[in-house]
Amino acid sequence: MTARHTQPTHEDPAGFQARFQAFEHDGWARRSQTYDDGFGLLTAGAHTALLDAAGVGTGISVLEVGCGSGRLTAAALGRGARVTATDAVPGMVAVAAAAAPGALVRQAVLPGLPFPEAAFDAAVGAFVINHVAEPEAAVADLARVLRPGGRVALSCWGAAERNVAQSVVPAALAASGAARPAGVPERSPFLAHSDPDGFGTLLRGAGFREVRVEELSWIHRIDPDRWWRDLLSGTVLTSSLIEGQDRETAAAVKRAYDRLVAEYATGDGRVALPVAALIATGTR
Repeated sequence: MTARHTQPTHEDPAGFQARFQAFEHDGWARRSQTYDDGFGLLTAGAHTALLDAAGVGTGISVLEVGCGSGRLTAAALGRGARVTATDAVPGMVAVAAAAAPGALVRQAVLPGLPFPEAAFDAAVGAFVINHVAEPEAAVADLARVLRPGGRVALSCWGAAERNVAQSVVPAALAASGAARPAGVPERSPFLAHSDPDGFGTLLRGAGFREVRVEELSWIHRIDPDRWWRDLLSGTVLTSSLIEGQDRETAAAVKRAYDRLVAEYATGDGRVALPVAALIATGTR
């Protein structure tokens, strides 16, 4: 999550969810071939912690939701797990299947997983819960497909002030005076659950026990111009803040971005951008 906005009180929740889902699916379909070697490198910073939290190891039956380009899927296979991976976008399914040929990779939308009850020992999702239209139903669906005693581990982005690598774009938008483009959702439906208390409450509401929410932080070291390109080619909501601008305004936002990331310069042409995430775990 990159910014914290409130939903207009007149907005129909069901209509908003449908528009948000269509926005997300269309955006990720256009980024299936460009996500992995850019923004995908950033999200991989949470993979080890997610697999550890879910107890993924040899012989464990694991479901990954929102598998994207298959990095986490491949990491779970490397631990000796039996992995089933899903993504809502056909292009991502194809990329993940090629990256992790030892896994069963299927197209599926969360909620609405095409698996029976108690089918898996563990379920993991790397930064997918903030992209679903119905977070409560999504977590309940994960609980449904886990066996009793099974573990879930989900990650979301941390607070903007600690997650500079991603929040720098809305910060640059504000610093340049640019308006939010028309048609870009004001928020993710997950917003109400995006702090530690809310994330924990979300899992408990689905019946999970022994719920814990921990913050994970790391540094993303990268050429700043490369990171700008990675944000445009590997995100949906964040990149739409730029893509919806005219050329002159987009250039002003880029100049503001350059000023903001310069504060994190390392002296070797790169910047060291703080990243923060939350990892929520629970037992079925």
